[in-house]
This record gives sequence, C-alpha cells and structure tokens, in this order.
Amino acid sequence: MDSISNIKNTFEIEKLLEKPIEINKNSDLKKAAEEFESLFINEMLKRANKAKLANSLLTSEAQDTYTSMLNQERSKQFATSHNFGIAEALVKQFSLKEKDLTVSLKKPVKE
Repeated sequence: MDSISNIKNTFEIEKLLEKPIEINKNSDLKKAAEEFESLFINEMLKRANKAKLANSLLTSEAQDTYTSMLNQERSKQFATSHNFGIAEALVKQFSLKEKDLTVSLKKPVKE
C-alpha cells in the first residue's frame, strides 16, 4: 500500500485526471495509414521476389536477408514519396469530422 501512495503523491494522479487530454487523431491516423501502406507495399515486393523463375548459383540466406531488408526500406520510401491511394483512403475512411478530439479522464460523478 505504501508504494501506491508514493506513486500517487509523486505523479499527482488526481490533478492529471482533471485536465482534458488533447489528441490530434488525424495526424496519428495519417502516420498509421502510411505505415499500413508501407507494409502492403512490402508484402507486394516480397511476393514479387518469391516469383523467381530459377535460383542462381550464388543464392544464399544472406542475400535473402539483404533483399528482405532492402524491400522494407523501399516500401517505406514508396509509401512516403508515391501516392498509391491506400493511406489516403484509410484516412478518409477513419478520420473524424472534428479536427481535434478532446478526451476527459475525470472520475464519473455519482449521484
């Protein structure tokens, strides 16, 4: 019990709960949508690399690992520099009509 009271006194939880928290959901949504688009592009690149017609003599696990890492970086660059429309569609679908969302973490008042 003593540790809980120390935490409560240290962080002043009561005061933190009184203040509303400002969340800019649209910017977080845009970041998440771009990350999803990057994952989607990465999966497309993986599938394209698996569709090899033949293995070369110099194929190794190291080359596969390098190709995988290269595809991850390429997909991040493609998602930010080119407009595939996936991130835009996700933002449109899930964006709020209000620009900012205010969340209050106040304790409910008992009547």
